[in-house]
Amino acid sequence: MKAAVLYGKEELNIVPDFEDPVIKESDVLVKSKYTGLCSTDRTLYRGFVPFKPPLIIGHEIAGVVEELGKSAKGLDVGDHVIIPPVFPGCEDENCPACKEGLTNRCKNSVFIGHGVHGGDAELIAVPSKYTFKIKDSVPLEEACIIPDAVSTPFHALKSRSVPPHIIKNTLNSSKLFDQKTHWLKGKNVVVFGVGGVGGPTVNLAAKYFQAKNVLAVDIFDNKLDFAKKLGATQTVNSKSYFEENNIKFNELTGRDKAKAISGLARHISSHFAEDKFQVDCVLDCSGVSDTFPMAVETVSKNRTVIQVGWPPKPVQEFLNQKIMDKYLSINGTWACPMNELDENVKAVEDGIVDLDLLVTNKDYKLDSLENAIHDLEAGKILGRATICIE
Repeated sequence: MKAAVLYGKEELNIVPDFEDPVIKESDVLVKSKYTGLCSTDRTLYRGFVPFKPPLIIGHEIAGVVEELGKSAKGLDVGDHVIIPPVFPGCEDENCPACKEGLTNRCKNSVFIGHGVHGGDAELIAVPSKYTFKIKDSVPLEEACIIPDAVSTPFHALKSRSVPPHIIKNTLNSSKLFDQKTHWLKGKNVVVFGVGGVGGPTVNLAAKYFQAKNVLAVDIFDNKLDFAKKLGATQTVNSKSYFEENNIKFNELTGRDKAKAISGLARHISSHFAEDKFQVDCVLDCSGVSDTFPMAVETVSKNRTVIQVGWPPKPVQEFLNQKIMDKYLSINGTWACPMNELDENVKAVEDGIVDLDLLVTNKDYKLDSLENAIHDLEAGKILGRATICIE
């Protein structure tokens, strides 16, 4: 089969005759049609994270069922499907994380396109129970971003945003997590970083979880314009804010830097003056270490900050007493549990997620994957790019 194979740092080859995958009895063989391009693909390509070569990359996958293993269930040949990038690798989901419902944090998690061969190839074999059918009406060139770019913020907003004391003091706390009565409904949300993951975060917060206000923060005006199309009610260009106030942020340290961050946070919350400047949830999708202190400073007391984007560098000069003083819940998030993916797929099928807007670049082929990675690095991809395998 034809496949994009990483043999080492910046050694990405399009191999015409890579060995076909062998399916197990409970697997399905999927003909990969489209994959989404993620920053993780870039970090693998640049050698920023370890991997065992040769490796077929690509972990946002949509395709068509080609063949069923003997004991595969719930699918038929010809079904359109998506494949989650992270799924359980333990037997019968019996590890502590899986038993607690965190199938996305299984002790033996399988990470497609990193730990095992991914979807930037003509064929991929995956367990049938972790392969999710999607209606043919959803274009596969857009459906491929659901497994990661959409499902990751979906899980963050749905399950990681509610402060523990709210859950404890609510009689029927399950309603806090239902879409129609979700805790975020009518609340104020701030999203730092509008890109491949931040865009879907804005879109989901506004359209699916029905936040009253969704304010997007970025340093590029075109991304903030993009956020408005996705449902952002307000935007803030943090770079412009610092420039207009004659603040050379990158040169600041200590108290001066803390003061600048505090000023930006007040500027952001001033957009919610009619709600007494209340910021109920901040999601950091930027992947930039300096943004975390801004998120902590921006969120209101007794509320939640969620780290969604992967920050490659540690936070410098951050006073974590602020977390104590504001009584904050600081939550990480990672992929999406299997038991939330069906709801995610239905949200897409019902048209509550604007996939057509989120996928901004649809012209890349497998042969031009390396060019796509370079374009991602150069900031030429506004939202999410997809790769046509054929």
